[in-house]
Amino acid sequence: MSWYYTEMVQWHVLLAWCSVGLFFVRGLIFQFGNPRLQAIAKDARLMVLVFGVNTCLVVTGLSLWGAIGYHPLNDGWLGLKLAALAGYWACGHWAMSQQRLHLLGYLTALALLALAMDLSFSRQVPFG
Repeated sequence: MSWYYTEMVQWHVLLAWCSVGLFFVRGLIFQFGNPRLQAIAKDARLMVLVFGVNTCLVVTGLSLWGAIGYHPLNDGWLGLKLAALAGYWACGHWAMSQQRLHLLGYLTALALLALAMDLSFSRQVPFG
């Protein structure tokens, strides 16, 4: 492994938790917040923060992927994780793209996020 691997993993984990926290809190605000809080959840500055955290998360994830040398077709857990993350992104976008929260999209996104996190920790396909 490269000398930066441990630091990259730590940054990736920190960014992942920041991303999860931002998504979770924004969803709760959309669902239960008053209109003033909902305006904050849609504020452009917050969206820049969310975009920046997620962009750095993708960059560190791709860097780790390159450093480790796993392949999503050979390592089923990674392929499933990438599919779960794509589903998380799509459902999360649908859940918060309108003026109101789509609860089904939000809950589905959280379930797919939980699957992706489980795969990150266990590196085993939970079924099959």
